[in-house]
Amino acid sequence: MYDQALDKEIARVNKHSHNLLNKYVEWDQKIKSGQIENTLYGDLIDFVNFRLETVDTCLLLIEKEKIADALGLCRSILENYMLLMLMCRGYKLFRLRDPESKTDSEFNKCLLTQQQELEERQQAGNTNCMAVKKYPRAKRHLMYIFEGVKDQSEPGFMIPLHYFAFQEFYPETMRLRDEDYFVYHLPSSSVTKAQKKHRQDADFKYRHYLSYDALMQCLELNNIADKAAQTRIEAHYTFLGKYLHPTHDAARDLRQRNNWHRRQTVLGFDQPYEKTAILLASLYVCFLLTGILEEIAGLLEKAPPQYISDAGTTELRSLTDQTQQSFNYFWFIFNEAPLYDKFNYCIHHVSDEELSTLKHYSNIPSKRITFNMHVYSHLKGALSSWSNGRCGNYTSPLLGR
Repeated sequence: MYDQALDKEIARVNKHSHNLLNKYVEWDQKIKSGQIENTLYGDLIDFVNFRLETVDTCLLLIEKEKIADALGLCRSILENYMLLMLMCRGYKLFRLRDPESKTDSEFNKCLLTQQQELEERQQAGNTNCMAVKKYPRAKRHLMYIFEGVKDQSEPGFMIPLHYFAFQEFYPETMRLRDEDYFVYHLPSSSVTKAQKKHRQDADFKYRHYLSYDALMQCLELNNIADKAAQTRIEAHYTFLGKYLHPTHDAARDLRQRNNWHRRQTVLGFDQPYEKTAILLASLYVCFLLTGILEEIAGLLEKAPPQYISDAGTTELRSLTDQTQQSFNYFWFIFNEAPLYDKFNYCIHHVSDEELSTLKHYSNIPSKRITFNMHVYSHLKGALSSWSNGRCGNYTSPLLGR
């Protein structure tokens, strides 16, 4: 019965993902452009198109039960989703400065001096820097915070610099030196100097806009992901990364009878994936797809009318809203804490007196619940039913499916 319920739930999640993809394709007929074409919107729709091709590939892999590969691709989609959020809503950016080899006390003094000097420049009105802070992702680095590019003809309309950084970044420029590879003609000294400058520019873009640390920092600066959401991103990013990068037994751990070790030449492992693993991959695809669609829909909805006169997102939004409502037992990035997490929190962290005031563990505020980093085993627990003499019962979301 449990396996049948899982089969039904997997089919339900994947059907919703296919419905989202179909609705996205239909959405094109509902978008009404304004009198002026702004390439930002077409470029980001194009960006989304290619990401959804990867989503479609994941669904094909899930259908063929190639689950580890589907999860590895989900890591790629997650990173692209993070970038898309910033290309749609990232209006603040930062610059780093390394005050050389200073001690902690010298650095703190330097930081205070820079903050005082910035305050003076702000009062004089001769700087566009918003703040100077300590950069949290590297030791003894100053972080200068700025606002993005404004359109002088359209007050309030800003184009996120991540949009330009993504278009202008080429990884081969940053990592590969022409002198190490075949060239048709030896470059002149001026060309070599220009190439060096291009490498420096590419390194700057990667460090401040496109690296994982830069994406996370900018999500925080722009109030897109608070500290709690960042911890969830970190956990999902790390979990999915196990299927993208070499990680011992990552794919094996998702299989049935995964403790069998036999010397056989097979493709992968001769035991099937656990159905919970298949469901997990399906949920990742569904929530990532939903997040991407919500971002591009939001971008067009807030576009000035001369660029987009009608975003036409009503039907698309109706379907994306169903994701969190229908699969609220999976805690992704921005949705509320699921009931199972509140149940667990109640057992271990809520006193009898507080529970009496709350009446039921479901009333615990989501902001108090910390995320469980053990994504796979946690989902297994969430799919089961549990009982606790003090906190009451938790019913599996699969019951009645």
